[in-house]
Amino acid sequence: MKILVVGAGSIGRRHIKNLNFLGYGDIDVVDIDNENLNFVKTNLETKNTFINLKDALNKDYDVGFILTPPIYHIAMALELAKKEMDLFIEKPLSHSLKNVNELIRLKEKNKIVIMVGYNQRFNVGLRKLKNYRDKRIGEIYYIRAEVGQYLPDWRRWQDYRKSYTANRDLGGGIILDGSHEIDYVMWLANSKVSDIKATYCKVSDLEVNAEDMAEAVLRFENGIIGSIHLNMVERGYNRYCKVIGEKGNIKWIFKDNILEFYDGIYKKLTVEKYECDSNDSYLEELKHFFSCIKNRSEPLSNIHTANETLKMALSIRKIGIL
Repeated sequence: MKILVVGAGSIGRRHIKNLNFLGYGDIDVVDIDNENLNFVKTNLETKNTFINLKDALNKDYDVGFILTPPIYHIAMALELAKKEMDLFIEKPLSHSLKNVNELIRLKEKNKIVIMVGYNQRFNVGLRKLKNYRDKRIGEIYYIRAEVGQYLPDWRRWQDYRKSYTANRDLGGGIILDGSHEIDYVMWLANSKVSDIKATYCKVSDLEVNAEDMAEAVLRFENGIIGSIHLNMVERGYNRYCKVIGEKGNIKWIFKDNILEFYDGIYKKLTVEKYECDSNDSYLEELKHFFSCIKNRSEPLSNIHTANETLKMALSIRKIGIL
């Protein structure tokens, strides 16, 4: 299988390494930064490298990975989709809704598979939470998701000021870059949103031109209330999801690989520990993607679910006050 990876930054390097580990095919890489290309040529298994996408597209590929800043996602995806390549697009799907419907139209016309990289859907603990919730706590009333980490600690090899996360014009800011939580809260609620309240702002002295903190409250049509907190100023690392139900509660604590269950009937707290490496969810999403390619089926995180997540993220930005 011939694979074209567009973007060799931190997430690009992770995916190239994982693709090689899983043995999925020969990999060519495109990046406008020679330093990134030199890194992948020296440290990772790649075939050919290009500084220009048009040069790469003179060759034929089976699969394309779009791992660039969000503002380039849709334009590049359209180019690759015209070549009838199956596509993996890193989250978020885009920075705006412009031409998303055109990509969906082209996907249907050319019968290609498109997956968007919301890898938390493949985290062992979060999947256990989703599987257990109805069995253990009955009807769901409330879902709380929270994530926070100091931006300079995200990618220590890179000056955070040069990251797309720091630049709203590239599709950065915590709302889009932290949209994993938006995505999986909607996935867990399994319902359309009927009402949104939100606020966001820049609270820190970080050298970024985008919001670094956001809070949103969602009301779903099925009655569930969801609340989401996102920030890139918190020292240390914090990520959890709590679900409150009629019979008890479940809490997923990401960094500790644990699920806490509180049984409201027997007034008992139990803790389940599971094995999960930080890279496992990325490996699992790739396995799922290539299985969908083989079977010509829709991925769990597909262009339609990612489009709904993008709409929600943009709605939070529209409703909130910077």
